[in-house]
This record gives sequence, C-alpha cells and structure tokens, in this order.
Amino acid sequence: MSKAPVDIIKYVIHAEAEATGLVEKPDLIGAIFGQTEGLLGEDLDLRELQKSGRIGRIDADLDTKAGVTKAKVTIPSSLDMVETSIIAAGVETITRIGPCDAKFKISNIEDVREEKRTAVVSRARELLKTFMHDELPDAKEISEELRKDIRTEEITKVEGLDAGPAVTTAEDIIIVEGRADVLTLLRNGIKNSVAVGGIKIPKEITKIAKGKSVTAFVDGDRGGDLILKSLKNAGVTIDNVSRAPAGREVEGLARKEIVMCLRRKKSSEEAFNELDDASNKKSYSSDKNDRDGRSSDSRSRSSDRNSSRDGRSSDSRSRSSDRNSSRDGRSSDSRSKSSDRSSDSRDGRSSDTERSESARSRGGRDQNDRESREPRQRSTRRDRAQATANVESANAGESSKLLSTLTKLKGKIAVLDDKFEVVKEVEIGDLKKLKKELKDANALVIDDILTNEVLENSGGAKFVCGITTAGNLKAPKDKKIVTKF
Repeated sequence: MSKAPVDIIKYVIHAEAEATGLVEKPDLIGAIFGQTEGLLGEDLDLRELQKSGRIGRIDADLDTKAGVTKAKVTIPSSLDMVETSIIAAGVETITRIGPCDAKFKISNIEDVREEKRTAVVSRARELLKTFMHDELPDAKEISEELRKDIRTEEITKVEGLDAGPAVTTAEDIIIVEGRADVLTLLRNGIKNSVAVGGIKIPKEITKIAKGKSVTAFVDGDRGGDLILKSLKNAGVTIDNVSRAPAGREVEGLARKEIVMCLRRKKSSEEAFNELDDASNKKSYSSDKNDRDGRSSDSRSRSSDRNSSRDGRSSDSRSRSSDRNSSRDGRSSDSRSKSSDRSSDSRDGRSSDTERSESARSRGGRDQNDRESREPRQRSTRRDRAQATANVESANAGESSKLLSTLTKLKGKIAVLDDKFEVVKEVEIGDLKKLKKELKDANALVIDDILTNEVLENSGGAKFVCGITTAGNLKAPKDKKIVTKF
C-alpha cells in the first residue's frame, strides 16, 4: 500500500474501535478495507483511493485488557471535507473484526491545515511587528531621503569640478558659478552644466570647454559681472552669455525662468560690449558727480565773495555820500550863516537820517550774509564729520588685517581669532564643516563673493571679509562686512 504525501494531506479521521476478543492490527485494518468495499461506490472505495494517494496509510494503536481489545485508528485524507466525512461515516458501519464483534466510533476529524494556519498567523504577526518597528520608514525619513536624492542626483566630478553627467558627452556646455547652480539645473532636467567655483577660474575649465559650444549662465548682479570678466581674462572661449534677471541668482530661479534666460542668450561679443559700456557709464557718472560737486563748491564760494564785495562797495558809496553832504553843509554855512541856519539844520537832520538808514541797511545785509553762511558752514562741518567717521570705519585696523589675510588666500576659507590670526583654513566648498570653529570665531575670510549663504553659515564671526558682495545681500546688524572691491 502506498502512502499519501504528507504535504497534500488535508484531514485526519480519528476513530475509536472496541472488539470483544483478542485481535491483531492486520485484522483491524483488513476489516476496515473489507467491510467498506463497495459500500460507497467506486469513487470512494478505500483501496482505489489509497492506490491513487488520496487516502494515506491507515494506522492503529491496539490495547488488549481482560479479553477486550481497544484501538485508536487514524486515517489520513486528501479529499475535500464532504468526501472525508462520508468516508468517516462509512467506517462507523463496521461491526466485526475477524471472528469478534466490534464497534467503531469517529471521535473527530482533524483539519491538518488549521495548525498550519495558526503557525502562519503567529509567524506573520511576528514579522509584521518586526517590520513596523525596524523596517518601516517614517514619512519624514522618506521625504528627506527623496530630497537628498534630488539634491545630489547624478552630480559628478569632471576634472575636479562639480558638473552634470552629460558634460563630457554633450556638444554644448553651460558654465555656472557654483555647485548650487549645477544642482538647480539638474533638478530642472539640464545635465550639461559645470561650475567654476568662484571668480578664480580653474585651468581645468579650458580643457572641458575645448571643442564645445560654451554658454556662460551667471547671476544678475555684480558677482555675475566679475565671473564674466574672470572668464574672459582666463582665456576661456565663450560663445554665448545668459544672465539671471537683475538682482537674482541662478540657484533661486524656477524652471520657466531658467528656460527663458537660456532662450534669451546673447553672443559673447554683444554681452562683453554691454558690460564695458556699463562700466564706462559708471566711471563717467562718478567723474561727473565729482566735477559737479567741485563746481557747486566754487560757485558757492564765488557768490560769497561777490556778496561781500557788494556789501563793501555799498558801504564805501554811502560813506562817500555822507562826506559830500557834510562838505556841502559846511560851504553853505560859510556863505550865509544867518540866512540859512534853518536850512542848514534841516540838511543836517536829513543827512543824519540818511546815515542812520544806510547803517541799518548795511547791518541788515551783514546779518543776512551771516545767517546764510552759518547753515552752510554747519552742514559742511556735519558732512565732513560724517565722511571722517565713514573713512575711519572703512579703513580701520581690523579691515587692513582682514584684507591682508584675504590676499594670501587662494580659493580657501580662513577662520580668525581675536588677534586676527588664522586658526584654520579649508577649501571654499567645505564652509559647513567649520561650524565648531565659527561659534567662537572673530572673523571669517573667504576668497570668493559674499552671498547670503556665506553669511548664514558664518556662525558667531563678527567680521566677514570677501572679494565683493552679491547684489541681493542682506547683511545682519551684528556683522561687519569688509570687501576688497
């Protein structure tokens, strides 16, 4: 007899048998097969079902006491629940085992899969607890991971410079200022950009740009002007120039703004001519303002001299008329003393009146001149004092020490102590690694343009020194900004 594979057994029929006499195991199993043969039809015949493996090996555990044999019988089944129940009911119809009377009773039908289900549920519960506690990530972790992946997606190093993955294979490349600009373009699907890392143009950019169409995409402030001039001075061949809107930075532009800026690119010749014209206009405007200031000062001094001359001439004329009138009065007295005494007295009184009026008018003019000169003198003194204060703050000893340190740096960042001595130097891209040093630092000196990002990461430094400032810089009140230009 064949045995049904354990993995396909669904149910086990448990039966109890009792025989009035001594019987053996083969007698009991033979009675089960013999007395159920033909009872349930060919489809449920135990012999045929066992041959096909749908009924397993029938087993029995016998115990004989006082002439009575009791047995516990198990019948494995891979049939469905209905057919298994029919087989169990058929076993209860057995009345003899060998020569002895017997009686069978089904105690229960065990569902083998139930144990498996219980084990599966228990194990699934354990796995779920482990997964939820250790494996399931938090929503914040997922968001942060996605943001990190987007920020650093596909950014590579080409000749030591931060660049997109398509720089080496693309026919056109875009030169930008820093790593943040490369990441911004990557987030918007532009993968052929490379960063120069500041106004000190590395030699490697010439190798990268060789044989390619080059577009310089710079910020819309003075920093962008310096980048363009530096590229030109470094001998980098630029075909086109794109600029962010006035006062904006490339890293702060949205996708539509980036596309519009790149579409409105200008030839390098036109862009550099505009840059030169703007520089000339600024220099001409400053020269003109200086000349206008000097001419206004000369005009004010000339008017003061003219007014003083007019006052002196009017005084001389009034004194001359007084002398003439007095001489006329004395001559008239000598000619007719008796007849013209009354007239002489009248002339004397009139001349006195004229002299007093002349003196009053002269005094009024002098007073007006003094009053008009005093406000100008006060404003001039205030302007001079203010200018002196500005010069002192701009040319202080701290500024000279900071600028001296700046000239020694080459593409690096320096942290200074209270004595303006260098505590630590790192590369420009490693600014965020200086958090500990900047907590108690006195000054931060960077060989690059001062941007809002630099100020945000300057920690407790009182002085921040750089080459120049970005157009949209917002300097905190507790920091002193010192620049070379």
